[in-house]
Amino acid sequence: MPKRKRGMNEQKYNRWIKEGRGQGEGKEYKPWLTIHDVPSSGVVSREKSWTVGRIHHLLSRLELNYFYVLDWADAVVDIREQYPLLPLDRTIEIAEDLGIPHPRDPETKEYMQITTDFYLKLKNGTKESFCARTVKPSNKITKRTVEKFAIEKKYYDEQDVDWKIVTDKNLPKGLIHNIEWIHNAVHLEFAPNDLEESMIYELAEPLFYEIISTDRPLARITQEFDRKVGLSIGCGIFIVQHMLATKQWKTDMFTKINPSQPIQLEMKKALV
Repeated sequence: MPKRKRGMNEQKYNRWIKEGRGQGEGKEYKPWLTIHDVPSSGVVSREKSWTVGRIHHLLSRLELNYFYVLDWADAVVDIREQYPLLPLDRTIEIAEDLGIPHPRDPETKEYMQITTDFYLKLKNGTKESFCARTVKPSNKITKRTVEKFAIEKKYYDEQDVDWKIVTDKNLPKGLIHNIEWIHNAVHLEFAPNDLEESMIYELAEPLFYEIISTDRPLARITQEFDRKVGLSIGCGIFIVQHMLATKQWKTDMFTKINPSQPIQLEMKKALV
């Protein structure tokens, strides 16, 4: 199989623009970069979001962690990853104004498109706004990194878009662990084969009261529940994950959930 050519040049740039990369919103958005376009020695992943319902391309473990936080946040209504600062000519001008070398492709030496890790649409009541977030490990921020940040900041300042840096030190570890644990359970295609959708909601309430009536470990309660109702082991824990993922049950999401320990749950109150 021929090796994928990753270098950027004008022809490739124009082709990506024509393909609609970096354009659209919601399910129609196409990231400028996918996991196939960049070399990586770390974690790259494709994750389907709750917020948008499409596959997102995440190029590092830190991006994935922050993605989980964004996907959980009620105020976030659109997540656009690998968002390009278009047009390229504008970031070149900004770099010249700041006296900073604009990033170039290491292979072709041509100017390279700058991307922001996440461009977000927020909604607070009827008010909508946008913000941009760049994620970077705190121990990887160098003088050159700060120069690139300056280009991003000026670009977004011109558009009156709030831009900030997110590092590993900003992120709540307990919340990330818990969202990762429940993330797939929002989609019922990941449910055990013998657990139908109608059964989830039929069994959720009696399982809830089993859990809150005792201080036994969550895993033990759900396994005993599975045996009692005649389901395969794992169905009960999936119901817990699904009810938390859909926010019908509540717990302290900032404290790491350990199935070998008890869990404190509340049921979302009905509006009527």
